[in-house]
Amino acid sequence: MMKILNLWQIQVFIYLISACIFARTFKLANRDMKDANALTVLLELFTALFAIFLIPLFEIKFPGEIKVYIILLITTLIYAITDRLNIEARYGLKPSTFSMLKQLSTVFMIIFGLVFLKEKFVPLKVIGALLIILSNLLISYDNGKFEFNKYFLMAFISNFLFAVAMLINVNISDYFNLAIYTIITVSVPAIIISLFNRLTFKNLIKEFKCYNKNAFILAALTWCLMLISSVRAYQLKSVTIVAPLFALTSIINAVVELIFDKDRKNFLIKIISGILIIVGVILIKL
Repeated sequence: MMKILNLWQIQVFIYLISACIFARTFKLANRDMKDANALTVLLELFTALFAIFLIPLFEIKFPGEIKVYIILLITTLIYAITDRLNIEARYGLKPSTFSMLKQLSTVFMIIFGLVFLKEKFVPLKVIGALLIILSNLLISYDNGKFEFNKYFLMAFISNFLFAVAMLINVNISDYFNLAIYTIITVSVPAIIISLFNRLTFKNLIKEFKCYNKNAFILAALTWCLMLISSVRAYQLKSVTIVAPLFALTSIINAVVELIFDKDRKNFLIKIISGILIIVGVILIKL
């Protein structure tokens, strides 16, 4: 079993399947959302709960340097904001659209690398970034004009902040048991959001009663699997291989929407955008 879980191909497969299931089940579960803050906290807490059962699958280890914990705390503060924005963005956007917008974080990482880390200017990376930007412009084009609603803006901001967190949080997960690391990165944001919005246990119970319970629990389970499998895949295999495969989620979600929802609107544009994203990611990771 452990040998299978240490195959990067298996981790990529788990990520793609869980990402697709999460996108659909979470969309079903959050239709009756009353409080986006409470929904975010609930999802994070249930995800942490599922991660507890996965602790035995990974080596128990903790960092010995205090600076690692400080960096982790800073990034969890940012994750609290990105999780909150992503929850509402997912509420208002189709899964395929959200998946495509997620790739903007890669573009921001390139910009940060050039500006702050003084990385070498590589034309192919810039072309790849431009292709990702173009793909996101395509999916915002509707009825002869560009449509940028608040959910689109939330996804844009969350990806910017996620890139900031990634810039700070380089390889921090390597110092921890991966399941424990996941528990920390979802439970601390849950605490922060609860304190900031003065959410009580009663508020969370009331909000939870609004949802399709089976869909919500499955969404939390698959989000847990997404988080762990994505980090593990990057630990096991080069980013140049894994990142383009992860980008397939946008195309998979578009096809799933066509098959199950009979959503033919902008299907061709979504497929073209998805292909541009994959090409862009490949160029960036070369």
